[in-house]
Amino acid sequence: MSSRLPIEVSPYRLVEQRKTLTGEAPIEQMTRLADLLVSTQGNATIELEFTRNDTGLPIVKGSINATLDVICQRCLKSVQHEVDSSIYVVLVKNDEQEAERVQEGFESWLVDEESEKMRLLDFIEDEILLALPFSVMHEQCEPARPLIEALPEDELLVTEAEPKENPFSVLQSLKDSE
Repeated sequence: MSSRLPIEVSPYRLVEQRKTLTGEAPIEQMTRLADLLVSTQGNATIELEFTRNDTGLPIVKGSINATLDVICQRCLKSVQHEVDSSIYVVLVKNDEQEAERVQEGFESWLVDEESEKMRLLDFIEDEILLALPFSVMHEQCEPARPLIEALPEDELLVTEAEPKENPFSVLQSLKDSE
């Protein structure tokens, strides 16, 4: 599966032809994803089937697999994260008209109305970004900075026992002088 995927496709034509695209997409070309990664080396493996669902809506279904080198949110070191995402997306031309036809529970992808084309790399990058968890961490690691520890109880008692000067004592002395 070392074939390169096309840059731009006509998804509705692929749906009518019931085409399946398989190949790899270089992670280094996914600029929005690159901001979250330690390294952009490697490829994402993609399999996309352009077809229709049971109700006749044009869909893209398939899978995306990639190993990403991201930053652990606990220790701030590199951690390998496996993305194994299933895709089931309904293609729509116009948000207002077509969204009504989309059944509840389906994600949709807005295809450019004028050209009726979609940039495949943008689609793949969006699906990878959606598959990433909010916070990626090692199974076990130490925090990058030590946690702030509370004072021992003995020190708390000493600080509480010290008398504090009342900031309103001046007002009390003025009241007493009357």
